[in-house]
Amino acid sequence: MNVQPRSAVPLVLAFCLALAPAAGAQDRDSIPQALRQPQRGEAPRYPRDTVIGSLERGDVPEAARRLAFQVMAALTAGNRDAPALSPLGPQARSELFSALEEAAPRTYRVGEGREEADGSCSFLVRFLGRELGIAGELYLRPEEVQGENAGAGTWRLDDLLLEEAHSLGEIADEPLFDLPPYERLY
Repeated sequence: MNVQPRSAVPLVLAFCLALAPAAGAQDRDSIPQALRQPQRGEAPRYPRDTVIGSLERGDVPEAARRLAFQVMAALTAGNRDAPALSPLGPQARSELFSALEEAAPRTYRVGEGREEADGSCSFLVRFLGRELGIAGELYLRPEEVQGENAGAGTWRLDDLLLEEAHSLGEIADEPLFDLPPYERLY
């Protein structure tokens, strides 16, 4: 009878897979619960972008925030005919898409909205490509609606001001926080 020696690889692999969930749970348990989840009565914690700051909702109407996301999605997708972009003339749309071509955005971020004194809203925004990013400020204006939809809170794109494209590596080299190094572990 010819007996083949068994390989230890399947046993080692099974052992590692069995321990993997436990190791992940142990790492998560090392972060105090107070840092992972807001306490009762505490405001929720939102992520921050290293360039545009907080990604909170802000004190803006929900309809304005929805339009800001629609505008950013249309620009990122390269959809020149999107209804959200219709308030811009063909020349302004062309200039906007030309400015974005260099960064070739794949995704976007919309920062905390702010209501301006004249009733308009502004949002800090950021387009992220593979190697380049472009930050800017998006302005929305309330639209006067006549008839049965009067007072419905509709908004229109007023303007989008963009900075020049920057390497994402330059941004990554900047310090994220002004905290002592030992506090950065959490």
